[in-house]
Amino acid sequence: MTNSLACAVIATSLAAGPVISPVAGTRQDDRSGGSLQAAAQALARLDARDLSGRRWTAEHLRGRVVLLDFWATWCAPCLTDLPRLKALRARHSRADFEILGVSLDSTSRRTLVAWLNRQRADWPQIHEPGAYEAPTARLFDVDRLPMTILVRDDGTVDSLGLRGEALEARIHVLVAERHR
Repeated sequence: MTNSLACAVIATSLAAGPVISPVAGTRQDDRSGGSLQAAAQALARLDARDLSGRRWTAEHLRGRVVLLDFWATWCAPCLTDLPRLKALRARHSRADFEILGVSLDSTSRRTLVAWLNRQRADWPQIHEPGAYEAPTARLFDVDRLPMTILVRDDGTVDSLGLRGEALEARIHVLVAERHR
């Protein structure tokens, strides 16, 4: 293979973005570092409490589209996504769509709650000590931020690593499917 052809193949594969996964009807960003199967297995074992003390398990996620958003206040791309997440939260009812944030911040609970209040990020947040070594981050094998897992209303993992317009469009499709 010539160098120019090899470069073209690599550039095309890197620019491809989300791809259809082997699981019918699901999407996966091949740069997300994980697989749908691994995320589904982790989701089945999810058992964490948010900042208000509410318990979250795979069963608690059923019945609506859920975005698990692994993020931190020091993560610039995460902060860039914040206005879009707020708009999604405002656009869809909680009966149809929920965001479950998983903060990897090492700050105190009090500091994180104050930051969330200032930013008006009013969706549930899991915050466990340990950052990347925290139980929920380890369960989902999070090795970089931001990391997203989109869960269908039936509790199955739909996609990994979607962000920006691709994430927004996929959420709109999944919420619309609930009303058919």
